[in-house]
Amino acid sequence: MALLQAALLSSGVAALAWRAGTLRPSGAFTAAIVGTTVLAATGWPGALVLMAFFAPSSALSRLWPAPGRNPEGKGDRRDAWQVLANGGPPALLTLLAPAPGAALWALTAGLAAAAADTWATTAGAHSPTPPRDLLSRQRVPAGTSGGVTPLGTAGAAAGAALVACAALPMLGWPGACAAFGLGLAGMLLDSALGAGLQGKFRCDHCGEASELRMHRCGRPTTLTGGFSWLTNDGVNALATAAAALAGWAASGWCCWP
Repeated sequence: MALLQAALLSSGVAALAWRAGTLRPSGAFTAAIVGTTVLAATGWPGALVLMAFFAPSSALSRLWPAPGRNPEGKGDRRDAWQVLANGGPPALLTLLAPAPGAALWALTAGLAAAAADTWATTAGAHSPTPPRDLLSRQRVPAGTSGGVTPLGTAGAAAGAALVACAALPMLGWPGACAAFGLGLAGMLLDSALGAGLQGKFRCDHCGEASELRMHRCGRPTTLTGGFSWLTNDGVNALATAAAALAGWAASGWCCWP
C-alpha cells in the first residue's frame, strides 16, 4: 500500500476511535503512526489483521465493562504507551522483515498475543472465582498482574483466535493455528512477567498493595518485589515483542505465495 494511502486510512480510523472514546489524543496520534507503518509494510492483509485486533478489543471493553474499576488503572481509553506496548513491536518488525510473508507472520502473532491479553483482562474481571498467581498458584486480588482465571483464559483464546482467523486467507490453516498458539503463549508470558518481574509496591501509609511508585492517596510507595522500572505497559510490550519475533522466526520454515 502506498505510504500516503496508508497514512490517510490510519489517521481516519484513529480519529474515529478518538471520537468514539476508545483512544486518548496521545493514543490516537500514536495509533495513526503505528497503523501507517503496518499498512505501508503489509498492505490490505495487514489492515485486516490490525482491525481484527483493534475493533473487537475496543468494543469488548465498552460493551462488557468490568464490574469493578481498578482505581490505579488507566481506564478504557488507551494512551500512547498502551498503543505502543500492543502495536509497537509488531509494527517495527514489519519494517525489518525481509519479505512480506515474514512481516505478516510477525504482525499476526504479535497482535494475537496483544488481543489475548486484552480479552483475558476483560473477561477475567467477570470471573466468579478469584484469580490465582500464574507462578505461585496462590489466590490474589482481582486485577493483580500475573493473576489468571479459567474465564480469562477462555477470553484470551477467543481474542487470539479472532486475530489468527483474520490472517487465514493469507497464512492458511497451519499458519493461522500457529499464530493462535503463539498468541496464547504470549499471553502466558505476559502473566508470568507480571507475576515475577513487574514492579510491585506497597503504600506504607494505607497499607495497600500497588503497581505504581505513587499511591492514589498521594504518598510514595515502597518497592516490595520485581523491578521498579518494569511497568504493566513494559510487560505488555515484552510479551508482544516475543510473540512477534517467534512469528517472524516461524516464517522461515513456511512457504509464502
